[in-house]
Amino acid sequence: MSEPPAKKQKFQYKKKFYQPNRKQYLEVGHKGFLATCNFNEKDCVRECYNILNQYANDLYGPEEDEHTKVSNEQIADKTEEANEEQATDDIADVLQKQIDATQLKNKTPGKRRFQAVDTGASNCVFIKTTLDDPVAMAGHIVKDIAATKQQKTRHLLRLVPIDAVCKANDKDIVNTAGQLCDKYFLKEPTTFSIVFNKRFNNDINRDQMIREIADLIHAKNIKNKVDLKHAKRSLVVEVIKGLCCLSVVDDYMAMKKYNLVELARANQEYNKDDKKQDTTTSEEKTDVEESSTKLEEKEEQAKNNETSANEEHVNKT
Repeated sequence: MSEPPAKKQKFQYKKKFYQPNRKQYLEVGHKGFLATCNFNEKDCVRECYNILNQYANDLYGPEEDEHTKVSNEQIADKTEEANEEQATDDIADVLQKQIDATQLKNKTPGKRRFQAVDTGASNCVFIKTTLDDPVAMAGHIVKDIAATKQQKTRHLLRLVPIDAVCKANDKDIVNTAGQLCDKYFLKEPTTFSIVFNKRFNNDINRDQMIREIADLIHAKNIKNKVDLKHAKRSLVVEVIKGLCCLSVVDDYMAMKKYNLVELARANQEYNKDDKKQDTTTSEEKTDVEESSTKLEEKEEQAKNNETSANEEHVNKT
């Protein structure tokens, strides 16, 4: 026997709006990490999870906490309650309780420490985080890779921390940048640079925005100076469609623009250069030694010739 039309219509209505595996998108207010890759986004996301979880566990401990335990207990209770009352309750009520349990389960991944969200741009991944300071963690990662020279990723290239996400218009970008400037450029004078990248957006004027942000940083502290090559702090502005991601990072250029692969390769290139220099130095030393030997041989031969000439002169006399 089929369900009554009213109940069937109600179920179809709920089913229409209930999407348990709904894709999450980048939104205003997010914090996290902007990752770029080389055409393999799935592998890039996997490597992001691996490296972020590895360092987060070292710095902050495992992800499992009381909130996660409570959520799991609530899911188990709702599922058990639905199973116990399945024999006596109305089918629609039992189904509703099972839906509630599933909804609660699907809400849990959104509160994970790291969660990939869609940016709408190819080869560009955003990892949303619940951490308060993604900039500090990213700084720890790049410094560790720069020190150990171990390549930890293959598809993941740049991993830039994002402290704020706002709408991509002049007013919101300047206001959000002003809040970051109050935190990083207000007290102690420093050298700075502005890194501006734009994807799928033609509304923002790059040069004008850079000038406005530079004036803003100077207004916070008149002793702040521009240094494009060796800036101690860089304000990163990443415009992606209708949203803008901003952050202030340390040693952006010195850390290879937070490119994890380039940081690991820097040691190999350095060793190659050293070997070339050593080879060149050895060759130069060999050339000098050969020249010295030849000069000594010529001097000795000249002395012998002079001695022979003197002996001949004496004999004639």
